[in-house]
Amino acid sequence: MFDPVTIGAAFAVAKGAVAGVKQAIELGHEIKDCYEDLQKFFRSQGEIEKAAKAVEVAKAQPKSEDPKEAAAQESVLSQAFQIVMARKQAKEFESQLRDLFAMKGELGLYQELCQERDRLSGEQDAENREAIRKARLAKDRAARKKQEQEELLMTVGIFVVLGIGGIIIFVATYVRI
Repeated sequence: MFDPVTIGAAFAVAKGAVAGVKQAIELGHEIKDCYEDLQKFFRSQGEIEKAAKAVEVAKAQPKSEDPKEAAAQESVLSQAFQIVMARKQAKEFESQLRDLFAMKGELGLYQELCQERDRLSGEQDAENREAIRKARLAKDRAARKKQEQEELLMTVGIFVVLGIGGIIIFVATYVRI
């Protein structure tokens, strides 16, 4: 899964990277001079997105019977709020970066960076969608298996009751003396 400390660190790195780019632009530097900060920002934004996708996968997983695994799954879901807030703030940071690129006349470069990021994350999204699909399929199988077991148990119970009733009727009619 993911570590909440990692998400906090990724958020802090993204915030620092945006601040570094702003400061560099204010000092008269070009966007290309901010390569390291931009790289840090997009990397940390990717980590936040991975955590959000991990929560999606965890939500799709069937509830574990093992108490430790169930507790870990609940922990992941409870940390979803932190991820949502970090994701929202990262989008605001990205908006600020877009404005800085536009101010420097480098909006084309910004769009190119975003296209490459989207292409790379699209490949990861396909993997995540497959993981979510498999998790839901496992959850559905587990539910179906449980339902089949309950139906089998009910059918056996009905036959047992009918058998006992038949024996009682047989004994009552043929054992009269």
